[in-house]
Amino acid sequence: MTQLKRRDAIKQLFCLTAGVALIPSCMSDRSKSAILLKNIKISAEEETMLAAVCETILPKTTTPGAKELSSHLFVLTMVDECRKKEDQLQFIRGMKAFQDKCQAHKGKDFYSSTPDDKKAILEAIIADKDDSTDLKYFFKTVKGLTIQSYTASEFFMTKVQVYELIPGRYHGCVPV
Repeated sequence: MTQLKRRDAIKQLFCLTAGVALIPSCMSDRSKSAILLKNIKISAEEETMLAAVCETILPKTTTPGAKELSSHLFVLTMVDECRKKEDQLQFIRGMKAFQDKCQAHKGKDFYSSTPDDKKAILEAIIADKDDSTDLKYFFKTVKGLTIQSYTASEFFMTKVQVYELIPGRYHGCVPV
């Protein structure tokens, strides 16, 4: 009889432990960003929009695109950890202005637009002289950090521009 009680106790302890481990993941807020940011607050919708902007800047061709390299997470991390507080606030304001511009352009958000519409929106931002400085700052920052993310990626360093850890080869007879 004691052995049966011990087995029941072990089963109940296992079920309790599994429940405690699973409940936080089931109750997590899906509206938050995929990564933990210390200084800026980004919703999941804004993160998706940022991923679409990065993918429009560096689309997938025969090489991986910005979305496959998680460039949007790199952009968020760099803005969160490496920019001044004023620049972070300007980035967030620019992101809001970008969303407003997308709604005004075609009446829908950037993520659900067609690739041609996405390209047209970005070209309009580049060409427009009347846009707010926050919007220009947002786009310039996203574009620069997306390219930096791509050129610092493992794919780029191993397949496109092979990185030599130590320049140990001697190239004595090189035409000048």
